[in-house]
Amino acid sequence: MFSLRNTAAVVCIVIRVSFAADTPGLAERESWSIPLAKLSVSFEEGTFRCEKVRIYYQGSPHYQVITSGSDYLLKKKRHGTEKTIYRESIERAFMLTDFEAEVLDEVVETFISTLEAFEKSLQRGRWARCLYLDGYFPRFLKGFYYLYNSARNSDEALPRVSLVPDSLYEISLSSEKTDKRIQSWRSDKERLIRLRIITKELIYQLERLQKKELDNKKRNRELSYGKEFEEVFALFIRNYFGIARPSH
Repeated sequence: MFSLRNTAAVVCIVIRVSFAADTPGLAERESWSIPLAKLSVSFEEGTFRCEKVRIYYQGSPHYQVITSGSDYLLKKKRHGTEKTIYRESIERAFMLTDFEAEVLDEVVETFISTLEAFEKSLQRGRWARCLYLDGYFPRFLKGFYYLYNSARNSDEALPRVSLVPDSLYEISLSSEKTDKRIQSWRSDKERLIRLRIITKELIYQLERLQKKELDNKKRNRELSYGKEFEEVFALFIRNYFGIARPSH
């Protein structure tokens, strides 16, 4: 089966370039090649219901599309686009197909690589790298929420609290929200330690999900193996963004 994982764009190459933010008073960002998959979410017209998630990698002309129903792969050819459809029946849409498992596995691989780099930056106090990552990471986390739910054909596969509110971030390398977020980690040692611990736990649970389900050809398709990951993902979101635990 065609895989996007091997494209050169997924390789993480650090670019040691520091630059001052355009907005006066903001901290400098250190740019580096973040290995995250690119996730683009489309919604049904006039609603907030996810219609599809497009997955692509920088440098590759091909992309995958996951919906709550049938999915597809599009390959750009010299004389047009080749579309391969992976059909699903409504009755079995809650099960992960081999295609959905492969797509999630590839995205999770880039997620793990980024989390590992993030945790090292936290450990070493490389705040300029954290600031740069925050210009991209929240959008990925939100896209991953919709991707995972679409693959599971469920609006509740991931806890609602793990859907990042738009008010908490900006897709920008000159955002005051980014500076305030990273400063809150730096000024609260206990929170920083918790964030490092939950980041490591999320890495572990993602690897476990890969082993038990995404990479497991003998898995029982009627079962979901992601419960522990789903809980830890929500915990990571709350710690990363400083979201209070639900009162109920």
